[in-house]
Amino acid sequence: MYACYIDESGHCGEKLNPQQPVEVLFGVVTDVTKLFKTNREHNGMLKILEDENIPITEVKSANIYRGRGDWQGVKPERRVEFIDQVLSWAVARTCKFIVCPIDSSKFFDRKAKGCRYANLLKYPYEAGAVNVVLALQRDKAGKKNNKGKTLVVFDEQGGHDKNLSAIFDLDLSFSDGYTGYRCPPRAKNKPPRLEEVIDIPFFSKSHISPLIQVADLGAFVVNRYLLLTVYGKPESYQNELEVITKWYTILGQNAINHTNINPPMRSDGLCQFYTSVRPDGWSPKKWFCH
Repeated sequence: MYACYIDESGHCGEKLNPQQPVEVLFGVVTDVTKLFKTNREHNGMLKILEDENIPITEVKSANIYRGRGDWQGVKPERRVEFIDQVLSWAVARTCKFIVCPIDSSKFFDRKAKGCRYANLLKYPYEAGAVNVVLALQRDKAGKKNNKGKTLVVFDEQGGHDKNLSAIFDLDLSFSDGYTGYRCPPRAKNKPPRLEEVIDIPFFSKSHISPLIQVADLGAFVVNRYLLLTVYGKPESYQNELEVITKWYTILGQNAINHTNINPPMRSDGLCQFYTSVRPDGWSPKKWFCH
């Protein structure tokens, strides 16, 4: 049995926000038999911080990176060291990563032009979130003894949670080309389209879920990398791109197969849609080969 914890970075809400040009959804997949040890080790890292008089109860990437909140006054070198530690630890725990960035301007442009999928998915957050779940379905499909054994947990996002629940309650035939769903013509019982996922997605507060916090950090790193390399944002300190690229590359080591994020079915409308709303020049294949 597996669990996939999902968070985002660059949330633009329900309309185009030039300050948030890309929304990144990031999933962390782990074997649930490893959760107890994972939580224990995560809490151990927080205990080390507590011993250093950094009273952290939640790993919020933006606060760590920018020295805000509980991290105010902590030297940049120590903050970078901690992010190094968390990412390397997640890779060592053999977590798998799913990243689905959505260019907000492209999404809203397609929505304004009446694109079926943009209107169905409503907003960039929902588009990326559904992308993660469909990529998870593709990744787990066909693996032995895994049907219906992946729990999906999102960080709470207010109204977006209701939108997502409504989408997954729809007729999901629009996703068949993406997932490769096939129903045997003589089947008495029609198999569910998301048979690798337990029930429907769940929602949790990030401070009670260590792996949602890891997803938050992964999403932040990918978002920052794209802002610096695709969207022309200036470095906030000398050699920032070098630091971010290092973390971006670490995450790529444990990413799922790129064809599960961008399926190579050019004739399928949903696959074409996701390819069309990616940031310029970005593809999961390039990420893995970085």
